[in-house]
Amino acid sequence: MPGGAGMLRRGIAIFSLGLCVAGPAQAQSFGNNFFFGDSLTDSGWFLYRPLGNPPAFGLAPPGAGTWTTNPDPGWAQILASKFGTSAIPSDTPGIGGNNYAIGGARVAATQGNILSTETQIAAYLASTGGVANPNALYAYWNGSNDLKTTTAAFGPYPGNIVDPQNAPQITLLAKQAASQVAQLWNAGARYILIPNTPALNPEASIASDRAYNANVVASRALYDRQLWNGLASQGVNFIPADASSLYNYVLTHPTPFGITETSANAAACGNANSYQCTPAKYVTPDANKTHFWADGAAAPDGGGHTTGAVQQIIADYFYSLIVAPSEISFLAEAPVKTRLAVVNSVRDQIPLSFSTPGVFHGWASGDVSWLKATNNVPGFPNDPGIPVATSAGFDYAISRDWLVGAAFSGGYTRQTFSLGGDFKQTEFAASLYTAYRRDAFWFDAIGTWGSIQDRVNRQVPLGTTVQSNQSSASGTNISFAAEAGYNFRTAISGSSSSLTTKAPSTDAVYVTHGPVVGIILQQVHLGSFAETNPSGAPTALAFGAQLRNSAVTELGYQASIRLDRWEPYVKVVWDHEYAGTGRLVTASLLSITAPSYSLPAVLSGKDWGSATLGTRVKFAPDVTAYAAFSSQFGQSNVVALGGQVGLNVAFQPPVAVARH
Repeated sequence: MPGGAGMLRRGIAIFSLGLCVAGPAQAQSFGNNFFFGDSLTDSGWFLYRPLGNPPAFGLAPPGAGTWTTNPDPGWAQILASKFGTSAIPSDTPGIGGNNYAIGGARVAATQGNILSTETQIAAYLASTGGVANPNALYAYWNGSNDLKTTTAAFGPYPGNIVDPQNAPQITLLAKQAASQVAQLWNAGARYILIPNTPALNPEASIASDRAYNANVVASRALYDRQLWNGLASQGVNFIPADASSLYNYVLTHPTPFGITETSANAAACGNANSYQCTPAKYVTPDANKTHFWADGAAAPDGGGHTTGAVQQIIADYFYSLIVAPSEISFLAEAPVKTRLAVVNSVRDQIPLSFSTPGVFHGWASGDVSWLKATNNVPGFPNDPGIPVATSAGFDYAISRDWLVGAAFSGGYTRQTFSLGGDFKQTEFAASLYTAYRRDAFWFDAIGTWGSIQDRVNRQVPLGTTVQSNQSSASGTNISFAAEAGYNFRTAISGSSSSLTTKAPSTDAVYVTHGPVVGIILQQVHLGSFAETNPSGAPTALAFGAQLRNSAVTELGYQASIRLDRWEPYVKVVWDHEYAGTGRLVTASLLSITAPSYSLPAVLSGKDWGSATLGTRVKFAPDVTAYAAFSSQFGQSNVVALGGQVGLNVAFQPPVAVARH
């Protein structure tokens, strides 16, 4: 454990760093969504214009339009609803919409009513004056129609570049796609989801009754890799999604999802095109829930689209990738609040330990709190929990006005994710502290080092299943707290008022009161870690190391009154966070090699109030106890309150016996 001087130097360093780390990240609050792509994302473009150039497949009938088992929503609609928004086709008469994806779309080639993603993005930016909404969620999912072994049935599209593989053309295609996403990024988009192109592995091909084509799989993997790496090389921060592994997992593990039919030759809509499929065309009344494929190879458009049940699974998976960094950020936020219990336990003991020089005091305390951090925006998780902590320490009175001490603490909290699962955090800490008083002036300082251990169970609802992603992490929390004040004494009975702290009247009752100023500096470091998923689902992620700096100042007032053995007290302060709170949390896919991505951590309010109400009671000349209740108020996205009890015992030095 570092010495007091070392703690002070480290605390100053933390404070200096904390004031410098303010970053550009803001808490996510998706006020809108914008989608670009092909039929995998289209939610009704062909409700308003016909598909075909020729042969014409025509309009989607009312109640259809999405490439699934209508009226089931597509993944874009489901994902948007999670954040309180929608996914309306951009060609909706009179109002337009935010979903620009079109069935049959290719990366750069536009044919009739089927606009490429290049044209889709151009149309979006034209509608905004070339500026992308930085607080919106974007999705770009395209390339499947360019990476087929056959030309599309609904347009004279050239090209089979996958079998045999034409690597230069695939690389060019990926560069075109990357330039389109980069255009969004350069226009201001900051949250962009980019799934890879679905490709069935041998086992999934067997489940689908389709021939496995290694060239197609390799070609799509090359495209995805070139697209993702090309964006990463340009500094574009995006969210990669392994849709391919998700398809393969569900096809080879259908039973937990309630899927009983995985063959593409027995699709839910029979031989109908899915965008025109309604319940009247279902092969069974519940085919939208029990089948994987909505339309198969026998459908006029070539099939390859999934049922409503699978659309839900896809949306759930994409959603989990978006909110995971925010969930994991709670692991570094919780210690910032739980450390206050350690600091307060020491501070509450200090007034009980001042005594005659040479006296040791031993003490112990316990704390139970309620802590809840929130994002306070639609769709993002919370983490309520009940932290508990115990502390024990001893101090020594160097003089009547100066003491030094040490304390040891242990804390535990189980913070539950509102999406399912939890993290269990244990901390063991050691503190050195000192306190000084001179007439009406007083001062204390506390340096603490703690070791943090986390056991994490991040659950992901995935269709009808719940995927458990388990991990463990470790870290540290180093803090330095200092507080100072000035005490006035005001007589309220027994004599006239006085502002002196010396020679009080023995028959007077005094209120001791005065201003309080303080600061607590913290640096929470959490190491990187990776999750495991026992079922093999591709929902497990790896997370980079986190650094949470905090520099909170306090300004307030406190008062106490001594009533025989009792001494009630109250303290009210206003807190302000100076350190940067706009930090990012980095995540990486584990199911496939992909660039990591970073998203904002939960963002707490910078100003709040804190109040403590308690009482000290002297049971015997050398035994004193206290009980206190504390609460924070006015801090956005955080609820914190707690109760403490403690006992302090003085150990008088033995009295020498004179020998005659």
